[in-house]
Amino acid sequence: MLIRSAAIQDIPAMCDMLDALRLESVWGTIPIEPNVSYAEAQLIQMIYHPRQLILVAEAESNFSMLHGDLIGICAADLTSHRLLPGLTYMVEWALYVKPSCREMGIGKALWREAVQWAKTQGAYGAAYGRIASRRNKTVVEEMVWHVFKNE
Repeated sequence: MLIRSAAIQDIPAMCDMLDALRLESVWGTIPIEPNVSYAEAQLIQMIYHPRQLILVAEAESNFSMLHGDLIGICAADLTSHRLLPGLTYMVEWALYVKPSCREMGIGKALWREAVQWAKTQGAYGAAYGRIASRRNKTVVEEMVWHVFKNE
């Protein structure tokens, strides 16, 4: 598996994974259909924005997927606290691994790369969502705050 920054040619596969994430999460309960052209325009902006990150995991020959297929995505923004403008932190807004590639450490590897990027940008910590339960197909999410300044 190769983890790398997203590129323009990745946009169709990223849109597919982000739509799958939407359907598997609490966002899938909101009765709004995705606007693909809007999503594509946003992804293009994020690829080039210095305070935004989109990482993708690309399959290599040791996976059942085709070499080069995208199998995971992690997207995050750097933001400043509203009341403490000197406090910059990372907000993860998407972390998804295709079902056939889960339980292989891909999500953790994507997350580690995102945290490393945030640290190099001087971020204090990270805020991210975590799925706490999938019982009865009900997804419960919680927000987690992680400080990594002293690591």
